[in-house]
Amino acid sequence: MRNRPCIAGLALGMLLVCSPAMVAQVGPPDRYSFDFKGKPLDEALEEVAGETAIDLIYDPLLVRDIVIYKRIRNRTVPEILTEMLSGTSLDFLTLSSGTHVIVRAVKDAPSFGSYFGKVVDEQTGEPLQGASVILADASGGTSTNASGSFSINRLISGNYTMIFSYVGYEPVQKTIRIEPNKNLREKIELKPKPVEFTPVIVSGHLPNISYAHNNGQSVNPETTWETNGRMQDAIRSLSLFSGIQFGLPLADLHLQGGQKGEHRILLDGVPIYNPHSFGQLYSAFSPFAIGRVRLHKAGYKVSEGSKISGMVDLSHDIEGVRTSGLTAHMDPLSFNMRGDYRSVGSEQSSFKLLGAARFNYWDFYREPTLNRTIREWESLDPLVTSLLLDSGTDPSDYLSKRHDSDVRFHDLHLASAYKIDRDRTLKASLYVGENFINTNRLSQSPTGSTLPQYLYALDQYRWNNLMGQITFEQRISPRLDLSSQVSHSRNRFQQDYTIGTADNLAGIPGSGSQIDAVLAQFESAEAQNLVPSQNSDNLINHTILRTDGSYSFTPRFSLESGIQFDFVRSQIDLGDLFYLPTISDEKSILAGSYLEGNWQPGNYLNLAVGSRITFHSNSGKVYPEPRVSLQWDHPRSDRRYWSVRLAGGLYRQFINQFEITNPGPTSLVPSFSVWSHAGASSIPKAWHASGSLIMKPALHTTLNLEGYFKWQPTAYIVSYRNLLDGISLNRSRFEAFGESTNMRSYGAGIRIHQDIPEQNIKLMAGYDYNRAVIAYSSQFGRSIPPPWNEPHRVQFRVLWNPLPVFSSVLKWQSIYGRAWAFRQAYYDYLFVTGSDSFSTPEEDRLSPFHQLDLSLIYRPKFAFADFEMRLDLINLLDRRNTIDWMVEQADTAGEQVPIRKRTMPGFNPSISIQVRL
Repeated sequence: MRNRPCIAGLALGMLLVCSPAMVAQVGPPDRYSFDFKGKPLDEALEEVAGETAIDLIYDPLLVRDIVIYKRIRNRTVPEILTEMLSGTSLDFLTLSSGTHVIVRAVKDAPSFGSYFGKVVDEQTGEPLQGASVILADASGGTSTNASGSFSINRLISGNYTMIFSYVGYEPVQKTIRIEPNKNLREKIELKPKPVEFTPVIVSGHLPNISYAHNNGQSVNPETTWETNGRMQDAIRSLSLFSGIQFGLPLADLHLQGGQKGEHRILLDGVPIYNPHSFGQLYSAFSPFAIGRVRLHKAGYKVSEGSKISGMVDLSHDIEGVRTSGLTAHMDPLSFNMRGDYRSVGSEQSSFKLLGAARFNYWDFYREPTLNRTIREWESLDPLVTSLLLDSGTDPSDYLSKRHDSDVRFHDLHLASAYKIDRDRTLKASLYVGENFINTNRLSQSPTGSTLPQYLYALDQYRWNNLMGQITFEQRISPRLDLSSQVSHSRNRFQQDYTIGTADNLAGIPGSGSQIDAVLAQFESAEAQNLVPSQNSDNLINHTILRTDGSYSFTPRFSLESGIQFDFVRSQIDLGDLFYLPTISDEKSILAGSYLEGNWQPGNYLNLAVGSRITFHSNSGKVYPEPRVSLQWDHPRSDRRYWSVRLAGGLYRQFINQFEITNPGPTSLVPSFSVWSHAGASSIPKAWHASGSLIMKPALHTTLNLEGYFKWQPTAYIVSYRNLLDGISLNRSRFEAFGESTNMRSYGAGIRIHQDIPEQNIKLMAGYDYNRAVIAYSSQFGRSIPPPWNEPHRVQFRVLWNPLPVFSSVLKWQSIYGRAWAFRQAYYDYLFVTGSDSFSTPEEDRLSPFHQLDLSLIYRPKFAFADFEMRLDLINLLDRRNTIDWMVEQADTAGEQVPIRKRTMPGFNPSISIQVRL
């Protein structure tokens, strides 16, 4: 009888009484070998019975939901069954007939022990936070905390097979023995996989299955999909995930239909406000400084904070400091350097330091594509110029005489980690960054024209960021871990533009000195406020004190809790030609705490329930944010699995960002951010409902599905009517530039990953549908999709490694359904003139966006250094994708006029070289 259910008790008793005498064995017993990798126990028993030709009896209910990971070599049948059933609540007995029967293990009152320890990097000894520690039979598990520690309590004494895994590291499997009433403590070392200085991106939904971590929503952009070179950016790589809108110049990052200000970018857990890079044509951070990106979207946990859409949490690559060394990288736009230093004091003590710096060299070499793009984008808009000058002047009637531009960016990253002993670590980091762009042009009217002789325009932007933090992590006991941090973040944005016309200046026959004299006269007039000019300034300072802790009561239940104090001050100074001046200086204190319980009621189920509570000093109110998530993981045989996660709750936002459309004559940068945390109005809030499914239906195929819905009964948007007409409003309050509204967004996405190992090829295809609707009551009198809405996005990527030293990445992206085709200033500002020509933005449709990129990477091996050469062919098909439209003439008089399109750069080749000593 094989694999048939028996009637418990009766059938077994009959077999024991009626079985014939045992037949003596002749010769040595046969030996067999088996490999079971995540195979259900019933299937494994069937395989053993078939291979060994034994009679095997068991009740299917006994073996249900048990999965085993065993490598058995040269064992007899009793030894095979003993190893297969070790670590379970089952045993076997052999009847006189030779039949083997699987039964429940008969024991006295069970005795327990505990297993705890730390998971560390094999090369550096540094702790690995978030590593998975799983029992191979899928009966339980946990993950490491901030100090790399784990604990599994009250394990029944016996043998267990454990699997340890972490993104970017080789998994480790080992067998342990738990002794009665004793604690087993071990240090587990994981060997890192080769990772160049490119961040690993981890999404919020990760299956709690050891072999799933490198196949779920975790991506190393360089070794998998991303086109790098001068386009290399930790944030840009997020477009690999569903619901992330990013990648177009002049388009900012949006999470699942939300506004730009409804998520926050963090660096080492500290908010970085407005990390800008001009037109998204280069990275906001040094590409060699970031080691890991954690992406939190709809339904994220209470421990992550209070934001409407989610968080993008970047971490300095201090874990990647394994030896001392120096790396240099050069591309047509910038020069990058990274230095690593590591010192080991003892077996339990070490110090690591990372330094990364980047700067461009515009004064020495102007990258042709960027230079050409700036010249095209900074052309004066006829409609806006005419309104600013209030003279009907049309810039298209002038001839260009002088054009100049300046692009500067630099940043510095410093990060350190001092491992004091086995249980305490002190970390610190510093980030300083600046981005600056300036353009000016001088034009002259044609001979005999009645227009003013000269037209001058200056457009200038500057962003400065500063961040510093110190974190102390300590393990109080095997069950309790604490992490405390003090941090400060500062951002300042400055914008200046000047536009003016003049007569009675010296003629310009072409002499450079005379042109310089004319420019000097305009600059003098600007200094004396004699020509139309505007200066905007926004400053925010944010200091945070926080402590987080986790306590494991049992292997299946733990609590996370924390307390945080935020001290925020923001200053806004908007002095404008077009809208009313606004000056605001706000201070507030936020005191918040959270508590979340994580419970694993079964082998595959995980339930998290918690809430945040925040006190806002300006309003004097307390705001709760309850949230819940449920995840079910299901491993199958042959390394297949599926994992589903449902999450939702209430999300609030206490520091709000407003994107104000730039009314300047060029709109070289189309909008700028200001920050407000006033308590006079309702605090923005949103209800989230999200679901995601990760499946591995075959060995080389992975499927990710995701859907979300967000309802925001209270949301903030910029009020252009208040900016333009709100004379009676208090110009120092939120109402001077903002208004409350409501919005909703929903969408779905799919990603398919396919490996072709025989050809060293990886394929990825994805589609996203996103839709958001906002009530623009004061501006348009109805609800319509917002300007950033991109309903349909399709992408396809191919990675091919034909040789160990050579690889290539092909990337295709298409976007359909973009609206708001004209420049944003037309919709937001021109309605005050009484014009209704731009009152239906949802009907102004842009043509589809298509772009194909190809990267070729050559990495030869040398004894003295690692070398890399890249050829990035961006926009290989030379498509001139449209960003927006503007009219050709200032006075339309209701007639159809030609439309000029502002486009993205065409074909853009780039070569970069990297040397790592």
